[in-house]
Amino acid sequence: MSDQPAEGGIPTYEWRTAPAHLRTRRQLSAEGLRPNGQDIAAKVHREFRGGPVTAYLYDINLAAAKRQATPAQLAALEKATRERQLRAAERHGVDRAEFDHVNDPGPAWTDSSPVLRASVPGHAFTGLIGAARDRDEWER
Repeated sequence: MSDQPAEGGIPTYEWRTAPAHLRTRRQLSAEGLRPNGQDIAAKVHREFRGGPVTAYLYDINLAAAKRQATPAQLAALEKATRERQLRAAERHGVDRAEFDHVNDPGPAWTDSSPVLRASVPGHAFTGLIGAARDRDEWER
């Protein structure tokens, strides 16, 4: 274990040599915890393809449980997510108004019968079902 103080007296460890009570933010999050405002307890350095990588470690004994979002926060997140999705759709040429009302696709959506789909006016396969039966007439 190379417990060498670096930058500001923070202990630095090589990859996989840090004490078991230290975790990264992602590891804390996976365990339902958050750093709880504590300072960085240590660093882990690793050489990777793109160069050196540094991970900051926090003491699990000082961590606290994650806070639950309030209904108002969840509603705000839902609204922001919808707005972001609508803007992405507009960038791809889809009109925002198309998302304002729910289109019921009707029984043709759930029925896999090609005859029923082909009988729907304006459907892309209208007129092709009968032609499919007469395959001998197709030019190859």
